[in-house]
Amino acid sequence: MARRALVISGGAPNATLVGGALEAFAELGLEFDVVTMSGAGALLGLMYLAPRNGNPVTTLRGLTELGIADAIYEGFPVNYKVFNKPGALADVYRQMLAGNPLLQQVMAQPARDPLTQMAKDGLSLWLATVCPSSLTPASTGLCAHVPFADQIIDFAQIASVKPALYLNAYNLSQRQMENFDKTALNPLHLQAALSFPFLYPPTQIGSDLYIEGAALDCLNFKGLMENHPELEEIVVFDLLGAERLLRAPRDLYDAWVMSIITPLVEIARDDVKLFEQVHMPRYPKLKPLFKVPLVDDVPEKFLPDVFDWSRSNLERLYRMGYDTAHRYAQANL
Repeated sequence: MARRALVISGGAPNATLVGGALEAFAELGLEFDVVTMSGAGALLGLMYLAPRNGNPVTTLRGLTELGIADAIYEGFPVNYKVFNKPGALADVYRQMLAGNPLLQQVMAQPARDPLTQMAKDGLSLWLATVCPSSLTPASTGLCAHVPFADQIIDFAQIASVKPALYLNAYNLSQRQMENFDKTALNPLHLQAALSFPFLYPPTQIGSDLYIEGAALDCLNFKGLMENHPELEEIVVFDLLGAERLLRAPRDLYDAWVMSIITPLVEIARDDVKLFEQVHMPRYPKLKPLFKVPLVDDVPEKFLPDVFDWSRSNLERLYRMGYDTAHRYAQANL
């Protein structure tokens, strides 16, 4: 019988906060009977539970490698490592790069200092710039779907992990939220769970089209409690439900980012309030939510940078996530 659940919400740029928190949980030996995920939380949860290299800590620490060298990011604040150009030609181009052993050897070298990091990321920027693209006004998404998931997640092992797993995606064709469990999870299901509208095109599974579930339900409480009404404890990583994330934009690109984040903050806040005030009374065994204060513990001076993809910011957030979760777990879990 399931007793304790972990809820990992969406939120990609500050996902290293959760990465650090999950490392702390792994170090402390915390176990969960159920893990439910939405949006970017699906990628993080699977990295934690089914890493391809068998080591969740090194896999999660690898998230900081998605950061862009500070000197480059200051002049070009776009994460070209995560947001790839779409189209068949772009896919062939990336496959050619992946098949180049010399290039892969260079890119695999650890960047232990800012100069090496800038050199590597400068090369990555040049390779991303010359990549062909088929983006047109008729396209249904700006970017290609996340290309590296199967390199860091062992999908063959997901069905055998200990906790029950759920990740949500919204079925556009049937107009309903769906939860995929661990018995059926494959790369296409994860792709569906990450298909945020406009950024990525909808994902087709069978005859149906799916978009990211976190765009409508950031925390996936419904799927959790419908399947496990006997739960006693729920631990929440809620990155999006913090009002502190809201701020004035710094430029046009930042305004676009904030236009995505602002409604999600309110959706996540409402999801928590609704669950606590309306649904929790229906489950007498359930204790008050354990809310790991990941965003609340970010110092005020670093809040404006929370959504930045710079290397220094991702590393800083990872350390903060680890420290906060470690303290919280020792005091409460």
